[in-house]
Amino acid sequence: MRSSSDVATRIALDGVGGQGVRVIAGVLGNLLARMGKYVTVLFDYDSSVRGSMSDAFVIFDDQPIDNPVVEEADILLKLADKGSLHITGRKVVTDLGLHEPGAEQIPFASLGSEHFGKELFGNMIALGRLLRLAEIDFDDDSIRSALPRRYQDENVAAILFGYELTPERIAELAAAAPPSRFEMNDAATAPLHRRTGINSGESGIAASTAETG
Repeated sequence: MRSSSDVATRIALDGVGGQGVRVIAGVLGNLLARMGKYVTVLFDYDSSVRGSMSDAFVIFDDQPIDNPVVEEADILLKLADKGSLHITGRKVVTDLGLHEPGAEQIPFASLGSEHFGKELFGNMIALGRLLRLAEIDFDDDSIRSALPRRYQDENVAAILFGYELTPERIAELAAAAPPSRFEMNDAATAPLHRRTGINSGESGIAASTAETG
């Protein structure tokens, strides 16, 4: 979210492999560059195992960027409860059920499935929300040019869906959504937690979103 002094906007994405973290950051960086912004995009991930950590960092500004390192994010998108990222965000958006204090929770996977037929479009809904929070204008032509051609119409529609979400609508969707995989995982491991004291947050998770084409 840009201030009156026009300082750089810093965005961090935290998740695990297979959720589309690199897709979201890559499309976002490509879009911003096509809009004439100065942009840096950094990735930090373990490519050896699906489900392992996958983080991304995007900075953009109207002026050259001196330092590409994100230590505190203006916007933090958190898609998993096992990501390795340990930085704070002034605005935090999570998938439903991640229980981040003060965060905005959006059921990305279920919305992708319900409105666009596949959970994988949930990461494009997340991208649309990032565009809105970062105060980036929705430009259909620029967005299409930044996307791969496969599923382009569906991706643009999903991005627009996320872009048009309001806090009130987000609260309604979260209340009406089915339990997320994180919530089901917590429920499934709760008896184990009671018997052994194992923290249910340490159990394995399934990806809530997937890489788009």
